Amino acid sequence: MFQKRIQEKYEALSPRFKVLADFILENTLDASFLTATELARRLALDPATVVRFSQELGYSGYRELSREIKHYVNKQLALRYQEGDPHAQGLAEIIARLADELSDRILNFKVDASRIAEIAAMLHGAAHIYVLGQGDSFGLATLWVTYLRFIGHAATAIPANITHAALMLRDAKPEDLIFAIALGLDPDTEIGQVISAAQARGLKAIVVSTSPTLLPARQADVNLSLPAETPSGYPSFDTLMALLSLLWQALIALDEDKARQAIHETTTALTALVGQQDRIPEHELAALQRLWKQE
Repeated sequence: MFQKRIQEKYEALSPRFKVLADFILENTLDASFLTATELARRLALDPATVVRFSQELGYSGYRELSREIKHYVNKQLALRYQEGDPHAQGLAEIIARLADELSDRILNFKVDASRIAEIAAMLHGAAHIYVLGQGDSFGLATLWVTYLRFIGHAATAIPANITHAALMLRDAKPEDLIFAIALGLDPDTEIGQVISAAQARGLKAIVVSTSPTLLPARQADVNLSLPAETPSGYPSFDTLMALLSLLWQALIALDEDKARQAIHETTTALTALVGQQDRIPEHELAALQRLWKQE
């Protein structure tokens, strides 16, 4: 941990390095929000001094040191929040029980490997993937599209309403693919109507659902249904999320070079944006500082 490294090397540090060490130890929360340039400006130092200080402590640079400071701050804030909440212990017990239930469902999660391979191959071969969702399932559709685009697949999330469906059908080609998520929380009739219209234009439709009796599941060219029942009585979609994760890994395995290149280009773009992020709002920072100082 960074505190131990600073303490071990403190006596041998140069005066400027000691200024940095003192600030980080005494103002750890503030330090966790500062870039190397901002930290240097705060202490009237050169940014290169901040980098050399980090390297003196054994880090590759300030970014690695900053990650460790952030990790420590997040952990301490979580602990202090729990200590100050009289309901935290009871909540922790509930979460532990729910985590056990989740583990059981994931351990019992079994799918037909050949069906997964068929779906992955269809996704891989599609020119464009239109992911349909309705109501709650549209959130999953949006998340799935993000994952698909991250590894280089052209994909668009489509809410199952008339206007968006019409725009999709106008642009869709037979080499494109429909991927629908049907949770059964809504009637799913709109998803069924969109699938029928798309199939009439020559598109294939994959449906992942919580029941094979749902209308979209019955209409699908390929359907895979996973139950959503839980011991608590509330529906849960962890097995469905596990399926999407499995499909994502299968797509990467089908074309690792494409996925690697897409991920590299995305992370390069993200790196370029890091220095342009807005600072944390003052009221949020004040709340964190109050929590940080809590005895």
